[in-house]
Amino acid sequence: MAEVSLPLFKWLKGHIPTRETIDQYRLLRPFAPHLRHPSLWRLNRRSVPRGVAIGLFVAVIIPVMHTFVAAILAIPARANVAVAALLTLVVNPLTIPIMYVAAYRIGSWELHHDATLVNPAAAARFSSELSRMLFWIHQASGPIALGVLTIAASAALIGYLGSTITWRLWSGSRWRQRRRTKR
Repeated sequence: MAEVSLPLFKWLKGHIPTRETIDQYRLLRPFAPHLRHPSLWRLNRRSVPRGVAIGLFVAVIIPVMHTFVAAILAIPARANVAVAALLTLVVNPLTIPIMYVAAYRIGSWELHHDATLVNPAAAARFSSELSRMLFWIHQASGPIALGVLTIAASAALIGYLGSTITWRLWSGSRWRQRRRTKR
């Protein structure tokens, strides 16, 4: 497992900004004291799971500019900024329709919302296609909002636990490998 993921770690380490590059950018200089914390840039057992959780949560909740928002939220949480920004790419134009259909179904199940229209006569009053579509969006907005929140919280929790367990297994295998080479 460690051999397969090693090129990814090398690539990440080569592309993660350092403390020196922060001082080189004029726009980042006022924020440099906050951006110098080592957990924001190093891959360690605490900052990576935080970055995973923030990245997945923000990616699902915020459909646009989620990379920027995740990077900003990673700073006060002392999460890895690069990991948080990278994991927002899970949500993209190919996965958004699937996610919103799943969110509607999950939200409808949580709210015990019947899929049939509450008042079919009210929908018949709307003559144009746009007004009819807006009526349907209004009917589905509650289940979709609750479903998106549920998916975001679940993805963040599963991502946090999964990355923590993966980090623990990876570091354990590295320790076992070191012990074998010392003998």
